Amino acid sequence: MRRMFLLAAGFLAAASFAAAQDAQTATHTETTVKHSGPGPDTKAKMESVTGTVKEYEAGKKIAIAGPKGKTYSFDLDESARVDGAVVVGQRAKVEYWKGTDGHERVSVISEASRSATMAATMPKSHTESTTKSEHVNGPDTKSQMESVVGVVKEYEAGKKIVVTGPNNKDYHFDLDENASVSGTIAVGERVKVTRRKGESGEFVTAIARYARKA
Repeated sequence: MRRMFLLAAGFLAAASFAAAQDAQTATHTETTVKHSGPGPDTKAKMESVTGTVKEYEAGKKIAIAGPKGKTYSFDLDESARVDGAVVVGQRAKVEYWKGTDGHERVSVISEASRSATMAATMPKSHTESTTKSEHVNGPDTKSQMESVVGVVKEYEAGKKIVVTGPNNKDYHFDLDENASVSGTIAVGERVKVTRRKGESGEFVTAIARYARKA
């Protein structure tokens, strides 16, 4: 059995080295180690995925976008080892193996940049307000405003943006030619999104990188 685990460790080390050599490419490997000898035969399974984090709940689950856009999901528990701050939209490596004792083990190694890690840990906020104005020489008016400070989860220029705000809630905003975007927006960055709706029903959305505390 000791020999089998040494072989397993060797395969994991090889997979780790290969992923490190190609850090910008999503990878997925599966390895099954079978050992025959004195006593019962044994078999251990190992899996390694390097890609972009799609979902993450500490102590519960993680989902990684691997090669060809395929999503790999793993359950996490108190035995899971997590190195670094895991950030949705940033790269990470997940290693999974199931030993002959039937126990499943998961290891997560985050590859998130320092700026993305800081953005994920800084305060988030969400506010909504309605303003009513009374006019002597015209009809009363009402406008609504919504503002979210959080981390970009999805972004398609001119189409949509999804921002993860307080309590890990996702806020979706449609974008069009009226949207105002300040600076370069990327997944994993901290931004402030403001949306206003006037009497005409038109939405004007503004997006800006937000480095300050909320």
